[in-house]
Amino acid sequence: MPENINMETSSQAKEYHRIKNFLFAANLLISILVLLILTVTGLTIFLRSYIRMFSVNTIVVNGLFFIVFYLFLSMFNFPMDLFEGFILEHEFKLSRQSFPGWLKDYFKKTAISLIITLIIVEGVYLFIGIFYRTWWIFAAFLWLLISVVFTKIFPLIILPLFFKSHLIKDEALRKKLNDLAEKFNFKIKDILILELSRKTIKANAMVTGIGRTKRIYLSDTLLNDFSAEEIEIIVAHELTHDKNKDIYSHLLVSFLVSIISFYVCDMFLEKSVYVFGYLAKDDIANLALLSLLILLVGVFVLPFQNGFSRRMETNADIGSIEATQNPEGFISMISKLGRKNLAEFAPSRLVEIFLYDHLPISKRIDLAKKFIKG
Repeated sequence: MPENINMETSSQAKEYHRIKNFLFAANLLISILVLLILTVTGLTIFLRSYIRMFSVNTIVVNGLFFIVFYLFLSMFNFPMDLFEGFILEHEFKLSRQSFPGWLKDYFKKTAISLIITLIIVEGVYLFIGIFYRTWWIFAAFLWLLISVVFTKIFPLIILPLFFKSHLIKDEALRKKLNDLAEKFNFKIKDILILELSRKTIKANAMVTGIGRTKRIYLSDTLLNDFSAEEIEIIVAHELTHDKNKDIYSHLLVSFLVSIISFYVCDMFLEKSVYVFGYLAKDDIANLALLSLLILLVGVFVLPFQNGFSRRMETNADIGSIEATQNPEGFISMISKLGRKNLAEFAPSRLVEIFLYDHLPISKRIDLAKKFIKG
């Protein structure tokens, strides 16, 4: 094992994650409470009735209702988003972004989320009206379709909205990564350097996109602080994901979760017409209830999703070590990455189950130690 590696989580990292975990729980409870209040008070019925005074076209009514509903929740959540996304990151010296820059990104994220969710909501309520009993199947396929499209366009359209990038200039590193990619039978279209350092000190890498949009991204913070051997191990991890077709596994799991979520919603929406006084099952006024049900199902399946993800990430760690034959370098890399990103090396088991889609760093180091001979 490499020398001089401190295996303990720093006090700063512990405090950072204590706050992050508290915010996760607080956000969850507040979201449940707000959606419950909107449901039981009949405020959504009032809003739908008000909008119908101006139009009786279902698509128009549903669209306007959703926009008002979404913007209300966004404004309600803004103080928490501001604290977690800007104030907290600056407090722990992880962010370099100015407030105007953060605000610009926040509005871009909100706009993208609004557009995508609007398409889903319009589709879901259209399916409920047409396929009254089996709408949840069609809704799940719509979710899958949008997920695939988003994954495909992400590196071409979404990512450039937030980060600048350029082709890698380090020829020695380029050759090393090209040689590595050949081991995985991965055809590299581009190796791009993502300019993260303008906004954060955190480091990251990813293989993103599907088919012809597939690209390797390295953050400039990686190039600045990590050796070529450590970067090779990180890229090997990402290439193992590609080799194992993990992106398709993620899409499949997301599809199955959406089927479960929409099916549960169908059972409750049927009864909600009589309980809350909705016009029918496809009444847009039940959107708060629909959102609440999806949120609760999401919380229930979260440990299973994270467990599935941790298994894939573990296989990617193993693949990266086997491809590079450098377990010592893996330990050095993951320890350095953990320090840089203020990771908690050994969280409680409960936190790991609910919040970690990777193994904690201490367990990833233990995994790498098994490959060290002697």
